[in-house]
Amino acid sequence: EVDGHVRVVPAEAEPYLAQGTLDPRLFDVTELVAQGLAGKGGKAPAPLPLIVTGTAAQAKSRTAPTALAGTTRVRALPSIGATAVTAKKPAAFWESLTENARKTGTTRSFAAGTGVGKVWLDAKVEADMAESNAQIGTPQAWEAGLTGKGVKVAVLDTGIDADHPDLKGRVVASKSFIEGQEVADRNGHGTHTASTVGGSGAASDGREKGVAPDADLAIGKVLSDAGEGSESQIIAGMEWAAKDLDAKVVSMSLGSSEPSDGTDPMAQAVNTLTEETGALFVVAAGNYGSPGSIGS
Repeated sequence: EVDGHVRVVPAEAEPYLAQGTLDPRLFDVTELVAQGLAGKGGKAPAPLPLIVTGTAAQAKSRTAPTALAGTTRVRALPSIGATAVTAKKPAAFWESLTENARKTGTTRSFAAGTGVGKVWLDAKVEADMAESNAQIGTPQAWEAGLTGKGVKVAVLDTGIDADHPDLKGRVVASKSFIEGQEVADRNGHGTHTASTVGGSGAASDGREKGVAPDADLAIGKVLSDAGEGSESQIIAGMEWAAKDLDAKVVSMSLGSSEPSDGTDPMAQAVNTLTEETGALFVVAAGNYGSPGSIGS
């Protein structure tokens, strides 16, 4: 047990974990239970959502692993050379990865034929509540002509209430990355954050305008009506916003309770997409984490 989390690591997985080819969260039983991925009451565990990245040799071309045993492909994540999969038969997937070890007795890497460099948990990410921004000097910015006019801002969240007075006629593009759910916001968080970014203030006679009331808004629904989404859904939304739409700013009021060292798939996507497109990603920070730390 570490920091209140129970971690169980099988002996055969220890070498891969030590060399950084397995995500430690895969063995955090406390977190897996919290995410609904561990069986309860005699029920079988849910299929394990994973993000599988390619080997170092594939990194330059961003070639993602394909045809992985025991898994079903969910989506491609080309910005980080990865594939999101669901491991419906995790034992078969593990056996295919560790074939080298069984044949040669070494655990330096996963089986060559798989093209797998690292396996990550495709963890849930949640909406983060935002504080008032009334003290950031927006009136002075507006007086200087900085209203967001001509700038496309993508808001990746729970969607949008298209009938909200502050957002009517403001949305230039929208897409849902949540299977079975439309862009319509039945949570409220996405409408709140979109209004904070670019609301017209129509519902309050102009008193409650967004920071950039003249910006063009692109809405990506990457969080469900329950306010949750997977890392791969969010990365897919990031790719859509930065590459397909050429959004100059991407707002992401979301986060995870798990700390990041900057090497995880979402952090890699931010770095790669920023370098390739010049998009500015604005991500919530400080809503999670222990005292003296900042979670994002």
